[in-house]
Amino acid sequence: MDRRLTTILAADLSGYSRLMAVDEEGTVTRLRHLFDHIIRPGLSREGGRLIKTMGDGMLVEFASPVAALRSAVAILQRVARDQAENAPDTRMLFRVGIHLGDVISDGDDILGDAVNIAARLESLATPGGICISRSVHDQVRGKVAAELIELGPQPVKNIPDPVEVWRVDAEGIACAADKSLVRTELPAVVILPFDNMSADPEQDFLADGIVEDVTTELSRFRTLTVIARNSAFAYKGSHKDVRQIAEELGVRYVVEGSVRRAGDRLRATAQLIDARTGAHVWAERWDRTMADLFDLQDELTAAIVSGVEPELGAHERNLARRKPTDSLTAWEMCQKGYSEFTRYTDEGYSQAHAFYTRAIAADPDFALPHALLARLAWVKVITGRTRDPAAEISTGLDHAAQAIERDDRLEIGYVALGVLLAITGREQDAADALDKAEALNPNNAVLHFGRCHACLFMQRLDCDRLERAARTALRLNPKDPMAWGFWFQLGNAFTFRNTDAADPEALAAYETACRFPNADYFVFMATALKHAKLGNRDKAAHYLAQARERYPALTAEFWRRAFRFPIWARWVAADEANIQILIDLGLPPE
Repeated sequence: MDRRLTTILAADLSGYSRLMAVDEEGTVTRLRHLFDHIIRPGLSREGGRLIKTMGDGMLVEFASPVAALRSAVAILQRVARDQAENAPDTRMLFRVGIHLGDVISDGDDILGDAVNIAARLESLATPGGICISRSVHDQVRGKVAAELIELGPQPVKNIPDPVEVWRVDAEGIACAADKSLVRTELPAVVILPFDNMSADPEQDFLADGIVEDVTTELSRFRTLTVIARNSAFAYKGSHKDVRQIAEELGVRYVVEGSVRRAGDRLRATAQLIDARTGAHVWAERWDRTMADLFDLQDELTAAIVSGVEPELGAHERNLARRKPTDSLTAWEMCQKGYSEFTRYTDEGYSQAHAFYTRAIAADPDFALPHALLARLAWVKVITGRTRDPAAEISTGLDHAAQAIERDDRLEIGYVALGVLLAITGREQDAADALDKAEALNPNNAVLHFGRCHACLFMQRLDCDRLERAARTALRLNPKDPMAWGFWFQLGNAFTFRNTDAADPEALAAYETACRFPNADYFVFMATALKHAKLGNRDKAAHYLAQARERYPALTAEFWRRAFRFPIWARWVAADEANIQILIDLGLPPE
């Protein structure tokens, strides 16, 4: 068979049947006029080969995706001008889909999946608009005077895998997408009814109770759109494919699971599925006893929520990292910015700030980027990465206030506010803000990590509270990009509770933090000081070298003033002899 790579344009007339029913002869005459005076000349100018017409539609082949899109834009613009004086319900508006793919030649015709994909893209287009696939997008980006708005992977009929789709926005081209929705679209998830795998049908209540609780707790995360329980339970007992359910509910992610009881034992399973690809993002199993049913439900709910939300966030960040920066929505800019933030380097912080700022420009009403900028401010202050801490704190407080003003149920806004207030010494105000965040969402690990920082700014440090907060953060999200920080704070709790240099718990926690590839310099510095105090000069030199590799500007003088925690300042002052050991091992004095 003769196969070749080519660009296929599929188009049809929107509302053709309705127009024919109203005025059959007039519709045929007007359509013939458009073909003769606009469509055929427009195709010819860009080298398009009209393969066939199908009453209200046509299939065209182009040698180049750029030529195909330029032709489609020019034709639709001319058709729009031609139809402008007609009543809206009588205008002739074409929908266009363009795809680059491999086809089979059959005489003058072409066949294959690529043709089917072009036709499906056309069906996704707005009347008077154009949709293109990724293969076309990658070739035309920056070469055509049009904005390309990403719609994401779209399931299409009779094509096994979702197709990544972009909508074309240009003058005279219909683009019905509400840009405010495009900019802030959050990942949507549905928790389907769990299957009761027990022999006793009365155990349905247990499975349903877990699902209801998981739905409620996931709904606390303002960065997710969670489908209501009633809508999800409409699929109870259904054997529909998760892709079909996701399409009907308009979600990307599906959580499904099962509950099995045998005597006093209970086994629960849950899995998170990216419904557009069918891929499993996360799966887990729990075996528990039925000693206390309600406590058991609470424990399983917390376990499922603390597994789903972090993995979903990590999946979203991976998707955002793979997308071109010129097609990101405000939500994706936040995810890409957070990926840069979790490098914990000066360059990473700078890139994160740029992405968060772009997200605000894209959607000024979006609260999340303001909250993330407030968090970035607190991190830069406490790690010594700002030359003007007062200005950084002021900016951070302003962003926290703007986040709360835009969404007073976004817990991260209150967390950032609480930490920044703690830095300024306003302990009660800080505690109030953090308590508000916990009331909104106690399952967010960042909240408890924020409490760790706030604890360190107290004039009288509560080491037990610091330890509880660090352990809670680790329990909720041991895979968080900031998990090394959770271990570091746990080590701080042991260090400040017990000044014994040989404290094995503190050293173990610090060394665990150092094993994370994105751990920041001060983790290695603190570990080096521990080993210096123990007389382990080789290990001290090893961790010092890693600290300097991560932050080349590190000096003894910088270390003495880098952290603003009252307890840290006292610890560093008491540790001067060990700092001198590190100076002897290669730490620049100033």
